[in-house]
Parts: sequence; structure tokens; C-alpha cells
Amino acid sequence: MIVKKSGTLAVLIILALFLLSGNHEKRVAKAQFIGKTLYLPFVNSLNKIEELTDLRDMNRTLQQELAQKTIELNQLENYLETVENIDFTFTVGTENYVIADIIGYTGLYREKNLVVDKGISAGVLAELPVISNQGIVGKTINSLQNYSIILPFNHSNFKLSVMLKRNNLQGLLESDNFQNSYMSQIKPGADIALGDSVVTSNISTIFPKNYPVGIVSGIDRSPDKIYIQAKIKPFVEPSKLNQVIILLDKKDISYEHEFTN
Repeated sequence: MIVKKSGTLAVLIILALFLLSGNHEKRVAKAQFIGKTLYLPFVNSLNKIEELTDLRDMNRTLQQELAQKTIELNQLENYLETVENIDFTFTVGTENYVIADIIGYTGLYREKNLVVDKGISAGVLAELPVISNQGIVGKTINSLQNYSIILPFNHSNFKLSVMLKRNNLQGLLESDNFQNSYMSQIKPGADIALGDSVVTSNISTIFPKNYPVGIVSGIDRSPDKIYIQAKIKPFVEPSKLNQVIILLDKKDISYEHEFTN
């Protein structure tokens, strides 16, 4: 090891003497020659390291810019989704509402309630109508400071007075344990047909009238039943929503028995 270090030192001394000998022009020429031959691999390595360092810094900057653009794009998409949700396809009749994000579910597998990120601090109370830009979603059943629970219309505990838009024929919106929705308590012989639009009734204690519910997709006219029922194809599928609209105005009348067991 000592011999190797001594040899290296001797080479460096000889090289230094070689570079220092002669006049200024010769010393410059010798230094350029050594830089282009003996030191060329070392110089190239330094240049490569510098280039890689520059590329790494540039890549880090681009990653930061990409992250910022991703956040901005996400914010824009959320804003556009919010704009779409307030672009109603029907007359709302109130400007007093809040848009809430669905952040979870609670309840049984087929009968889940929706959990949203708006609560008392946003003016949300229990027994308020919940809609989307296509039709009804359900109603609030519990509200805490920063979140609320929504009972969707296709839950078996949800009941709502509805009517046909064409002739105001009254009925009750109900759903079974498999989330199939029906308009029930219709008298036999009533004027109802496939394709009829079903809307919220004027006697609902929660919803204003004429909010879209769905269309009649089937009619059970069993002669042994006191009432007939119509199967409803809803305009909204609650489990596919990301956001809902909670109407903050409560109705003053109380004609209908809406309840949850």
C-alpha cells in the first residue's frame, strides 16, 4: 500500500514538473494536451455528472409542476361537477340549498343510508328534501355539526306521497328490500299508463310538488287486491351519485304521514 501511494505521488510530481517547465505558451499548450488526452475521461465524467445533476433538478421541477397541474385539474373537475349538479332539469322553486359530497354509507348491504359532508354548521337539519339535478334522492334523517345522514327513496323505510304529472293521480312511493320502487295505494280502474311521469305530490310534508321521481314501467292490476300498484323506474340511482343537493326550506303544511320505522 505504501509503495502504491509513493508511486502515485512520484507520478504527480513528475507531471507537475512537466507542466511547470518552459515558458507560458508551452505550459498552456501542455496543459491543453493533457486535458484532451490523459484527463479527458475524468473531464467527461465530471461533465456527465453535471448533466445528470441538471437533469435531476429539471425532473424534480417538472414533477412539482405536474403535481400542481394535477391538483388544479382535480379542482376544475370538481367545480364542473358542482356546476352540473346545480343545472337542474326541472324548476326548483328555491335558491336556499347546499351541495354536499357523499363521503360514506351506513346501514345494511341493500339498504344503505348516505353520509354527506354537510351538517348543522351548513344549515342542514333533519327532515329536509334531498335531490339531484335529475330528480329526488331522499331526505335527511339525522344531522350533526359537520355531516348528515340521508335516507334514500329506494330504502324500504322511505315513504313519500307522489302523483302522476299527467292527471295528478295520487299514490304512495314505496320500495322493497331489493330497492325496487313502486307507486302504491292506487284505486282499481284509475287512469294510469306505462310511461306516465311520477312526481312529488302537493300533499307531501317534505318535498315541494312536481319534483321528478321516475316513470311508470309496469302495472299490477290483480283483481283480488283493494289497490293496484305501479312499478317505477326512477330518474336517479342514489348509489351512483357523488354529490347531492339538500334543500334548506321546510314546508309549513303537514298533510302526509312520512315516517321511518
